[in-house]
Amino acid sequence: MPHVIFKPKLLALLMAAAGLLSACGGGGGGSAATPTAAGLSSGTISGLGSIIVNGVRYETVGSQVLDADDGSTAITTPLRIGMTVSVEQSGTDALTLRPIAGKILVQSGIKGLASYIGSTLTVAGMPITTDTSTILLGTTGAVTNLTTLNNQAVEVYGLPQADGSFLATLVEAETGLVNVQVVGTVQSMDTTAKTLVLGTTAAPITVNYASITPPSSLATGSVIVVKAATNTTANTYTASSLQIRSGTASTYTSYASNYSGTTGVRNERNELYGAVSDKTLIYSGVNVTGCTLKVQGIQVQASSPALCANIANGTYVEAKGTLINGVLAATKIEFEGSQANGYSNDWDDNDRDGLHHRSLSTLSTPTELQASRSFEMYGALSCSAVNVGCTLTRGAIVYTADMSSAYWDEHQPTISGYVEAKGYLTGNTFKVSKIESKDRRYGTGHGDDD
Repeated sequence: MPHVIFKPKLLALLMAAAGLLSACGGGGGGSAATPTAAGLSSGTISGLGSIIVNGVRYETVGSQVLDADDGSTAITTPLRIGMTVSVEQSGTDALTLRPIAGKILVQSGIKGLASYIGSTLTVAGMPITTDTSTILLGTTGAVTNLTTLNNQAVEVYGLPQADGSFLATLVEAETGLVNVQVVGTVQSMDTTAKTLVLGTTAAPITVNYASITPPSSLATGSVIVVKAATNTTANTYTASSLQIRSGTASTYTSYASNYSGTTGVRNERNELYGAVSDKTLIYSGVNVTGCTLKVQGIQVQASSPALCANIANGTYVEAKGTLINGVLAATKIEFEGSQANGYSNDWDDNDRDGLHHRSLSTLSTPTELQASRSFEMYGALSCSAVNVGCTLTRGAIVYTADMSSAYWDEHQPTISGYVEAKGYLTGNTFKVSKIESKDRRYGTGHGDDD
């Protein structure tokens, strides 16, 4: 990574004030533009902190995260890059001027037992294709490989293809057995026998839907999700429920074409916004050649000795690049907020030397100062009483949590537990403005702390 660039905040303020951030996103594949309050933007999550969908970063603290198929079942586990979602905007954050995700509808994936034999992956018998951008996670949330996932229960998020295959964007190992769920494009139907075929010609899956009433618009070419009351892999399933995700697989072609970071640059398709942890320098002899670090629990590879010498655990950054086999190959790392090492926000996002900085003293109002330091994090909250004597722990970093003006979403205050918090950083104190309890899906220490 030859240089470091810093993201402009003031430009976003001016553009929003001028009404330039109000273009409408599409309901099927979404758009790279910010949707209106009434619109849905659908696509694959490309960045975390809060989330990025179709090139737009959404505030997520306080969002309703629901199952897209029924629109009501709450999902409390952390959102991940590679999940396919629909985002309903609910206004604009007054502090950061980013759009607020009022609802996030998660499109659950194929569920079942993974079989990886040779170079062929199937889940619940459905053929799955992967590439270097597919994220593979074990039961602890750590990056893993397909060999390790063999014979494990998994959930596969991704993009159904017209030929019946399924391109995986995220594969997550599950603990224990899960009932089968298949997602795919209907290849053929027999309305007399009430059966249909998913999968490919080489690996077909027959679904019998005689015991349920299918949607009236069910047809060949529809993308559907089928649940079955079994955890055993088979080539024929009896549907306990069947829903249509889309009338055509072309919807998911648009998901792929709109998959990008906020800059829209090809080699900056993924972005991670949060605090640095697990920084390790890389040496060639006695010379530093780069470093690895984690942001949002994902490993980042940086190749700038100057950057690596000046970045530290606990530093808030925005890392941009491309995920390759679960590692972000960073092309830019932008420092967010004033740093003790002399770096701070640079409002020229096209710097080529990478080491320019602009002092936060040029920001003139408390609102500008807070916006320039506005962050979200997952972490462990510990208080002596509700909103009193609190700390927030993210990995090895412990912040004093100023909860004096904190708003608890859905009025569920607690003195300890896993939370998502929004606020701004002053020294080592995190001034919490909004906070909500979260179920922690995985064990401690794996990096789900941002």
